[in-house]
Amino acid sequence: MKLLKPSKNRSFNYQPRFSGENKDVLADEDFVSKWKSAQGKSRKVKSALPLSVLVILLVLLLIGMYYLNTFSNN
Repeated sequence: MKLLKPSKNRSFNYQPRFSGENKDVLADEDFVSKWKSAQGKSRKVKSALPLSVLVILLVLLLIGMYYLNTFSNN
């Protein structure tokens, strides 16, 4: 009767990847110092299109919508 017997906890032979011999290489203080130094360096992100090109595209889109609206009713 397995229903009345308590089940045993399962055990696995799992070992973490970064433990034991690599502990001195991957110290928390080293990670924090690298993180803080990287945050200080700001990177300028280039936008896909300059603002002037986006404004020109918006104006052309509005002109096209006006053209289609006025001449499609005829």
